[in-house]
Amino acid sequence: MAAFIFFVIMFTLMASTTPRADAAETSSAAVVIRVDQSGKGDYKKIQDAIDAVPSNNKQSFFILVKPGIYNEKIIVPGDKPFITVSGSKTNSTVITRNDSGNIIESATFTVLASNFVGRYITIKVYETSH
Repeated sequence: MAAFIFFVIMFTLMASTTPRADAAETSSAAVVIRVDQSGKGDYKKIQDAIDAVPSNNKQSFFILVKPGIYNEKIIVPGDKPFITVSGSKTNSTVITRNDSGNIIESATFTVLASNFVGRYITIKVYETSH
């Protein structure tokens, strides 16, 4: 039987390795991308929304994720900084993936980019029992 662990993101995580000059060059207006599994948003999957952000962008992208359980493996590549992924309520937006393997290769949510913000998201990680 597999047990699971919840990781709840209720805080702002900013991985900032970008020099201040680069950060100052970013636009103050964010591009809003909506993710909704029902098809009423711009994308049905979170990864598709992240993939739509241009490489080496200097503009902020705000990805608003509608409530639901998203069974996805998310990777924010290093060449896509200034992304915010946000749910509306912590326990209503869940990202999960039952992937086997070591923790590096099977991570549910991986962020390699600088200036990433995650908020109001629950990440549900399964743990295999020994």
